[in-house]
Amino acid sequence: MPSHHHDTGYKELFSHPAFVRQLIEGFAPAEIAAMMDFSTLTNHSGHYITPLFEERREDLVWSVEVT
Repeated sequence: MPSHHHDTGYKELFSHPAFVRQLIEGFAPAEIAAMMDFSTLTNHSGHYITPLFEERREDLVWSVEVT
């Protein structure tokens, strides 16, 4: 899929853990967001193989530990 000029702006915004945290806290139910340890937000490579052995490329992939 070709890259568009607005992709760069979105990638920049979503590359900051503080922005990702605010996004989650703004959209997820409060009781779910409260279970997340935002100090563990980790940005991962968007290139991976699915359990069905399909190659995937995503712009940004984040993980967070849940207690």
